[in-house]
Amino acid sequence: MDIINEFLNIEILLGPKTYNRIKKLKDNELTHLLNNIKKFKTINNKLILLNNHFLDLFLNHPLDEIINNYKDFDFISCYISNEELPKSQSDFYNNTYITEENVDASKIKNNELKAEENVEDEFIGEILDEMDYNYNPYNDTVETENKEDNTNIATNIATNTHNTAPTDIEQKEEIQKLETPKNTLDERLLKLEKERIHRINKIKSIKNSVFNKINYVAKDIDSQIHIYDKWDISGKSTCEGSLNDFIGYFNDRYSKIKAMIERKINKKAYPLSKIQRMKNEKDVFVVGIVTDMNTTKKGHKRVVIEDDEAIFSVIIMKDKIEKGELPDDILLDEVIGFEGAISQDGGVMFPNNCIRPDITPKPPKSIDEKIYTAFLSDVHIGSYEFLEDSFKKFIELLNGDTKNGLEEKIVSRLKYISIAGDLVDGVGIYPGQEYDLYDVDIISQYKEVATYIEQIPEHIDVIISPGNHDALRPAEPQPIFPKRILDLFDGLNNVHFVSNPGFVNIHGLDFLLYHGRSFDDVIGQISSASYQDPTSIMKELLKRRHLCPTYGGRCPIAPEKEDYLVIHNEPDIFHTGHIHINGYGAYKGTTLINSGTFQEQTDFQKRMGIHPTPARIPIIDMSKNGSQYIEWDNGKIKVI
Repeated sequence: MDIINEFLNIEILLGPKTYNRIKKLKDNELTHLLNNIKKFKTINNKLILLNNHFLDLFLNHPLDEIINNYKDFDFISCYISNEELPKSQSDFYNNTYITEENVDASKIKNNELKAEENVEDEFIGEILDEMDYNYNPYNDTVETENKEDNTNIATNIATNTHNTAPTDIEQKEEIQKLETPKNTLDERLLKLEKERIHRINKIKSIKNSVFNKINYVAKDIDSQIHIYDKWDISGKSTCEGSLNDFIGYFNDRYSKIKAMIERKINKKAYPLSKIQRMKNEKDVFVVGIVTDMNTTKKGHKRVVIEDDEAIFSVIIMKDKIEKGELPDDILLDEVIGFEGAISQDGGVMFPNNCIRPDITPKPPKSIDEKIYTAFLSDVHIGSYEFLEDSFKKFIELLNGDTKNGLEEKIVSRLKYISIAGDLVDGVGIYPGQEYDLYDVDIISQYKEVATYIEQIPEHIDVIISPGNHDALRPAEPQPIFPKRILDLFDGLNNVHFVSNPGFVNIHGLDFLLYHGRSFDDVIGQISSASYQDPTSIMKELLKRRHLCPTYGGRCPIAPEKEDYLVIHNEPDIFHTGHIHINGYGAYKGTTLINSGTFQEQTDFQKRMGIHPTPARIPIIDMSKNGSQYIEWDNGKIKVI
């Protein structure tokens, strides 16, 4: 995991085969690889998917040659699309790749590779293991007679967006149009494409399979959605990962949260650089960002804080912690305030009070119209563990397949669906993931998502924020999806994309959508936080007014000029996901909802002792926000 984190820190994604190869590199080879990539990223700072080809490139080719051919190359666009390389890059790619494998180029062009040469298996392994079998590393050098027909037919079938499901005869004819394969690779690709066609056609039949007709009250209610663009990173990312970027990032975090703390007690913090003037003073107020913590020999806690000019030590006495008068859950990098006495030499403070930027207590806010919002996350389409039947059942419910008056009442007034990330299982998220996927093509996974959402009645607005399994940079904040994916949802006017985190006002209530990657870091540092009680984690983030208080953990942070992870406004509804466990609660007037998942328990979760709550969807009556929780539990509605 240290290797993965080292590459993630410089925005490099590793494919599973690549990861296994890198683990076997000698120290000098690894150092050479990292140095080459870092130097290259001063010219092209785009996120890089390091597959086997690009690994060989950075290990074995002169840096000048790489820069000359790839200085403007978009690695991730190549990864999430079928776009061809520019000619110069295509030639360079093909020539180096073919030479390394000692394959006769004429045989490749004429499609004469034989299984016994072990070249075809290597080719298949590269494509499937490096996460996108539609991306062809041989580019226009590899051809088959029926390539164009096959591709066009498959694309037309997979991207057809009308709502009428084809008949069995039509589906059979569509599949028969795909030509008989001439080699093992074609057979595998054809099989995968047939499976995709079958899945897409099943999904397209959902809306027309429901014959119940209900009166949709929400259909006559106008949507009210306002995305807070000033807190959305999309299109604004400028960071290059330089030291100055990090300094600017933490200064922005400090200044924003410091202002919140000062407003809270209506008092200006004293500069740490001038604290020596306050020797023996009893009531001094300071604010700093935590840079270090340790415990003294007598059991007191020493907290080192820093402002934009100096550092200073605060000693929290052991007895005050034991009595609960001062906190024992301070995190590195959180911005925090203290009031207390300064020592005789002016070197430390002994605080009597700790001030956090915490949200203000208030009654839960609700609206006058009786409408409902459903909350989803972690659908994980593409995974073998995806609960296809349960998700289909929920889409049928939205289309009026109700069994009783309560279900019909809720569905008829359901106006919004909030989705907090991980629509798909993704590709290349962890080593060996390809063995957990029924579809190893990222675009096909999103086509499946788009087809499901197309089956949702048009009067229901869907707000979508990404997560760590989605196809964009892993570092937070995450922008909205790239155009290649957004285009799959083209024509769906009821779908709205926001960043992660996403701040949006929905029908008069302020929503904060955050996938929840930082939960993994908070869990290990705060004893009261628990996976089984997601709201216990959410409260800690609200207390600190930051979604990822500690830098350098499992949640990677991009050092933007502005810290978009600061909780700028106090949300009425805080919606998270990530840990696959439903959780409900309230904190000082904010409704807390952690939605579960549509993925069965994975092997990793079994090892970690995490017990997900799949196929359960929280629903809120917005006219009763904070006072009632409703849950759709795999086909049954219940009030909690």
